Amino acid sequence: MPCEKRRRDMNHNIYVAKKPLSRILVSENTLSLKECTFLIELYDRYAELSTQRDYSGRPLLHYYTLRDVDTESATWVYGISLRCKEKIEVELCTPELIVESVFLACLWPGDSHIPHADNERKEDGRWVPNHTPQRDYTALVYLNDNFTGGELVFPDRDVVIIPKPGLFVGFPSNHRFVHAVPNVLSGKRYSLPVWFTMNSEKAMQV
Repeated sequence: MPCEKRRRDMNHNIYVAKKPLSRILVSENTLSLKECTFLIELYDRYAELSTQRDYSGRPLLHYYTLRDVDTESATWVYGISLRCKEKIEVELCTPELIVESVFLACLWPGDSHIPHADNERKEDGRWVPNHTPQRDYTALVYLNDNFTGGELVFPDRDVVIIPKPGLFVGFPSNHRFVHAVPNVLSGKRYSLPVWFTMNSEKAMQV
């Protein structure tokens, strides 16, 4: 679908873009509202069991943690990650991808993410591999919209994406797709981040 047809006015917008959304896949209704609600419930129920934290210090509920306490729900979440994988493979014409990791995440008021790439970091003015160089593609699925702030921003591309339940965003994980999240101003912002790799040795164990 052409970018112009997918734009929204400021009352109902999904994203605002001053440049073409080349290699950024934006897709509505990837998850149903019921699925989004269930994922939020899983996070709220189990997040404090996780030892992993995001850059704001909030718990990240990893697939492995969920699997240890609720195998059935973990299997279902993995199924969602496969749906995301297929969407990226088809729409972005990628080689076959493998799920590398799946999380449920939540940002609170005052939380943010600075501009970053998912598989590279800047060192002495150059981009070099970071601690997760195996990540080739990123998927973000948003689960709610009853918060303010917390948009997904691609600063180098003048793209701002407004989260809403079931909205899917997929893109390569390299430095050409630096992204950030400005402060959440009110409410809690729930999401399902999924990363994919082309390296079978780095596959998530299911």
